[in-house]
Amino acid sequence: MKKGFRCESLESVPDGVYTISMCTRPSGNVMSNTKEHGMQQGNDVVRRSVLGVLVLVSVLTTSWVGAVSAPFRIQMESRSPYFAPVTAMVRAGNPIRWENPTGSHHTITHNGCRGTGACAFDSGSIGPDGVFEIAELPPGQYPYHCALHPIMRGTVVIVDTELSSEV
Repeated sequence: MKKGFRCESLESVPDGVYTISMCTRPSGNVMSNTKEHGMQQGNDVVRRSVLGVLVLVSVLTTSWVGAVSAPFRIQMESRSPYFAPVTAMVRAGNPIRWENPTGSHHTITHNGCRGTGACAFDSGSIGPDGVFEIAELPPGQYPYHCALHPIMRGTVVIVDTELSSEV
């Protein structure tokens, strides 16, 4: 097996009709391989059952891979609108990563950190080529700004995973 791949096999199918192998690449793409072994006529029910299992496993694996996907990326910019995207729609449970390719220091400071509000995140100073990442936030809207450059503003909207599939 190749490094970083996660593979599963299904071989115990009635009459030994199929061997199914599924591998998830490090990128999250799912590969599958199905081989017929001595298929007899009249085994259409078995064939459909095995293919149904393959489709179900593929869908579940793809959903699982999506749940542990790479962080949602927001990039800081030196010019307006300063954050790309300015309003980020992120599924609940997904990590968020801000990247600073600019030549200046910046912060990612939730507006709730001012005064007596609930402070959801505050990066402190992020230097050039630095990053700030948070694991996840509960559903809701999170306006934020750069404390060093108050003109830099953005919003993260965390969407409940059950609702986001309908959006």
